[in-house]
Amino acid sequence: MSVQINRWTRLLWCAAFFVSADSLVAADRFSLREGDVVVLAGGTNMVRLQQAGYLEAALTHGFQAARPKFRDLAWEADTVFRLGTVIERWRPDGFGKRDEQFRRVGTTVVMAQFGQLESLAGRSGLGRFIRAYGELVSSWQKQARLVVLVTPSPFEAPPNRLIPDLSLRNDDLALYVQAISKLAADRGLVLVDLFSRSRSGLTDNGMHIKPSAQAHVAHSIASQLGVEFPEKKVLEPLRRAVVEKHRLWYDYWRPANWKLLYGDDSRRQFTRGGANYIPFREEWKKLLPLIDRAEKRVWMVATGRPDPGHNRPRPEVLHKAPQANIKAELASFAVPKGFRVNLFASDSQGLTSPIAMRWDPSGRMYVAVTTTYPHVFPGDLPNDKIIRLEDTNGDGTADRSTVFAEGLNIPTGMEWGDGGIYVGQNTEILFLQDTDDDGRADRRRVVLGGFGNGDSHQTINSFIWSPGGELYFGQGDGCESRVETPWGSSNLFQAGFYRLRPRRLQLDPLLDDFMGPGNPWGVAFNGWGQIFSIDGAGGVTYLSPGQVPTTHKLKLRRIGNPGGYCGIGFLDGRGVPESMRGDFVIGDFKPNRVKRFSVRPDGAGFSLQWKEPILQSRHRNFRPVDVKQGPDGAIYVVDWYNPITCHQDDAYRDPTRDKAHGRIWRLVHADSVRSVPRPPDLAKASIREVLDALKSPEHWTRYQAKRALTTRDPAESAVALDAWIQTLNARDPGYEHHLYEALGAFETIEVVRPGLLNRLLGARDHRARAYAARVVGRWHDRLDDPLKILEPRVVDDHPQVRMEAVMACAAIPSPRSIEVVARVVDKPKDGWIDYAFKQAVHHLGTHWIPAFREGKVSFQRPSHLAAVLNEAGGRDALASLKRLLDGADLDRATRSAAISAVLAVGGPDDLRTYGLDEKRFTRDGRYDASLHAESLGRLVEVTRFRKVRPSGDLVALLGGLIARDHPRVQARSLELAGLWNV
Repeated sequence: MSVQINRWTRLLWCAAFFVSADSLVAADRFSLREGDVVVLAGGTNMVRLQQAGYLEAALTHGFQAARPKFRDLAWEADTVFRLGTVIERWRPDGFGKRDEQFRRVGTTVVMAQFGQLESLAGRSGLGRFIRAYGELVSSWQKQARLVVLVTPSPFEAPPNRLIPDLSLRNDDLALYVQAISKLAADRGLVLVDLFSRSRSGLTDNGMHIKPSAQAHVAHSIASQLGVEFPEKKVLEPLRRAVVEKHRLWYDYWRPANWKLLYGDDSRRQFTRGGANYIPFREEWKKLLPLIDRAEKRVWMVATGRPDPGHNRPRPEVLHKAPQANIKAELASFAVPKGFRVNLFASDSQGLTSPIAMRWDPSGRMYVAVTTTYPHVFPGDLPNDKIIRLEDTNGDGTADRSTVFAEGLNIPTGMEWGDGGIYVGQNTEILFLQDTDDDGRADRRRVVLGGFGNGDSHQTINSFIWSPGGELYFGQGDGCESRVETPWGSSNLFQAGFYRLRPRRLQLDPLLDDFMGPGNPWGVAFNGWGQIFSIDGAGGVTYLSPGQVPTTHKLKLRRIGNPGGYCGIGFLDGRGVPESMRGDFVIGDFKPNRVKRFSVRPDGAGFSLQWKEPILQSRHRNFRPVDVKQGPDGAIYVVDWYNPITCHQDDAYRDPTRDKAHGRIWRLVHADSVRSVPRPPDLAKASIREVLDALKSPEHWTRYQAKRALTTRDPAESAVALDAWIQTLNARDPGYEHHLYEALGAFETIEVVRPGLLNRLLGARDHRARAYAARVVGRWHDRLDDPLKILEPRVVDDHPQVRMEAVMACAAIPSPRSIEVVARVVDKPKDGWIDYAFKQAVHHLGTHWIPAFREGKVSFQRPSHLAAVLNEAGGRDALASLKRLLDGADLDRATRSAAISAVLAVGGPDDLRTYGLDEKRFTRDGRYDASLHAESLGRLVEVTRFRKVRPSGDLVALLGGLIARDHPRVQARSLELAGLWNV
C-alpha cells in the first residue's frame, strides 16, 4: 500500500504546479464565524462521517464561540452529476430545487467530498466531472462565503478476492484528485487532501471508511483545517450530543414516507386519527424545534456547561385491540381436511406486530417485530426488535424467547446467513451477529446503504436466499434506491427487486421502474430454482424471465390475479400431503386467509392454478403477512394481527391501530408431519451430515444446509463437496437434483466448479440444464469462454433452457454475447423467451452497438441480425455500417462482417450496391472474388429469409458475375438467378 501511495503522491506533486499556495494552506483559510451554517455534501463516506459525529464535534469545539450550525445534505451514491436531496421524487415540493434548498438551510460554508464514485468512469469521464463540479461550485458560491473541497481517500485492496480490487483504479482516482486540486486553486477554495495524506486500513470494502477509522479521518480533516482535535474525554460527550442532533436532522431532512408527505399519496386519507389528530405534515414539522433544542445542547456541551441530556418523548402506549382472544381466533379458522392449527407464539413472548420470520440452521426461529410502523414519533428513537424463539421440547409451541436485537427501525427484511442476521431497515442493510453465544447480537455493521424509504411499507423487504446463495428482496413503488458498491452505483427507481451476492457485494437491480410488481412483498423458489413473486396489490409473477438488470422499460406480465398478498412459501417434503408438494402458499391479508396455488409448465414458463386455501379466518384482525414451512414440516403463519392494514388510507396515528398483539400460527397435517424426522442441528453437525442434508426430501433442510456452509471455511467445504459428489449414485432417481443442490452449495460459498457445471448442462432433466445455464452467467468472469458453453443451450430442445441461456449471455459484457443471444431465434419463441431476448438486446447494447458500427460483430445468419436490429431499432446502426464500407480502409474480416450485416437488413438498393456491384469488392485494381463469393452466399440466405430482391437490371448484373472466371462466384450467381427468376 505504501508503494502505491508514494506513486500517487508523486502524481499529486506533479499537479502542484497548477495549485496555488492559497488552496494548499487550508489552515490559514478556514474559520467559522458567528451565524455560520456549514452544509456537508457528498456520497456514502460523507454520510457516514456525519453519522459518526467526530468531525462536527471537533469543528464545533474548535469554534465554540461562533456557535456554528451543521446541516448534512449528503446522500449515498451522490455525485457531482446528481444530488439525492434534489433528484428524489417530490423533494422540490417540500424543499424546493437545489439552490433553494441551500438557501433554505442558510448555507454560508460548504464542505464537499466528491470524485470517488465518479472516478470509476475512468479517464474518459474526467472532462465531464470537471465541468459538473465547476458548475456545482458556482452554484454554491452564490450563497456561501467559503467552500471546502475534500478529496476522496485512496481505494484500498478489498477484504477478499471476490470484491473488485479498486486499488488498481487509484491512478485514475489520482487524476480526479488533481482536477479537484486545480479547481480549488482556480476558484480560491479551501482544499483538504485525504488522498496523498492517507494511511492504509481505513476501509471495510476497499472504498467505504469503516466505523473504527471515522475518528482518524475526522482528525485528518480537522488538522488540515487548523483545528485542534479534542482529547477523548472532551470529545465523546460532545460527539454524543452531535449524533443525537444529527439523528433529528436526518429524520427531518430525509424522513421516511416522503411519498405521503409531498408525493402522490399526500392527499389520500380515508380515516382520521382521533380527537388529537394532526396531519402527518404538521407532525413532521415538530422536528424543527427539537433540532433547535438539540443544537443548543451541543453548544452547551462544547463550552463545558452541564449536559441537559436527550429530550425524547415518553414511550408510546401501545394500543390493544379489544377483540384479541386467542381461543376465539383459533375457533375462527377453517383448514383443509386433515389439518389442524395451534398457536406457536404470541405477544406474550414479545411478538408485537410481527412482520417476518426465518430460521437458523439449528432450527431456531427469528421474528422481526415493529411498533415503530408506520413512522417514528418526532424525536423518538425507534426500538423495533428481532425475537428469537425456540421450541426446546418439540411440542409445537415456543417455550423460550430472547430479544436477539433491538433499536431497529421497521425491519421489513430479515434472513439468517454467514453466522448472523441480515436485516433490511429504512435505508440500510445491516448485519447483526452474536459472537459470545448469549442469544443477543453484540456486533452490528452496515453492509450497504442508500435504499429508498419513501414509503415505509414499501422499503426493502422479504429477504430470501436463492438456491445459489443470492439474497433476493423487493422494493415498492414509493421508494428510490441509489446504493454505492465496489461495482458502482446500483440504482432501483420505484418498484422492483434486488439481487445481492454478499461475498462479492454485487447488487443487481431487477425490473427497475415498475416493470414488474408494484409493491413486491415476497419471493420464492421452486424445487429447481425457478422464481416466483407476489405483490401487495398486483398478483403473482413468474419472476425468472426478469433477471436481466436492464433499465429498458418492458412490463413483465403476471400469472396470478391481484389480492392483498404478503409473504410466500414453497411447500415440499413429507410434512404435507403429496398432492400439495410443489405448491406455494401466500398470505392474503385483506380477506384474512392464506391462499394456495400450483404451477404447471407452460412453454419456457408456467401457468398458475388456484387451489383450496390452506387457512381461512372469520376474524377480521387476522393478517397473515409471512408464510413458511418450518423444520418440522409444519406451515408457520405470521399474523400481524391488526384491524388497520395500511397507512396510506388510514391515519398514521389511528387510535385503533393495534401495536400490542401478534401471533405465529402453526398449521399441521396430522398424518404427514409424523413422518418428518427432526433435522440435525446443522450448525453443530459434521460436514458429512451437512452435505447429506442436501439430499433431504424437505426443502427446509436442504435450504439450511447451505446456510450452515456459510459459517465454515470455503476451501474445506469445497473439498468436502467434491468428495461427497463422488459418493452419489448415478442411478438414483434424485441424482441430478442432488447435483443441482451441490452446484447451489458451490455458488453459496463462491467456489467455481466448471466440471460439475458441465455435467448439469448435459443433464437429462431440462430443469437441471436450465439452472446450470443460469449459473454460467453468474460465473462468467471465472469460466473459460462462457459464451462457447452457452451456445448449445441457446438452441436447447427445451424453451426454459433457452430462456435461461439468453439471460446468462446478457450477464456477459462482451460484443460476442449478442451473437449468441441472437441464435435463440432459430427455435420457436414464446412470450417468456421473447421477454428475455428483448431485455438482453437492450442490456447488451453498450457493448455490441459500438462494435457493430465498426463492423466487428458477426451474426451467424441474417435472421439473427434482423431480429436484433428490429428490437434495437437499427436504422442508425445500418447507416454507420454503410459509411464505414464507403469510406474506411477495412481489413477483410471486418469488411465481410459489415457487408453481411448490411445485406441482412438493407433495402433493395443496398442489396444491389453491397451484394452485386463488383466495384465494392475491388481494391487497388484487384478483385477479391473470394470475399464476393462469401457475400453472394449471404445474399442467398437473405433472399430465402426475407423474400427480397435487389433493385436494378438483375440480368446484366448477374450475367457479368456468371461470366467471371471464379467457380464460387458463378455458382452463387446462378443460385440467385434461380431464386429471383432471372
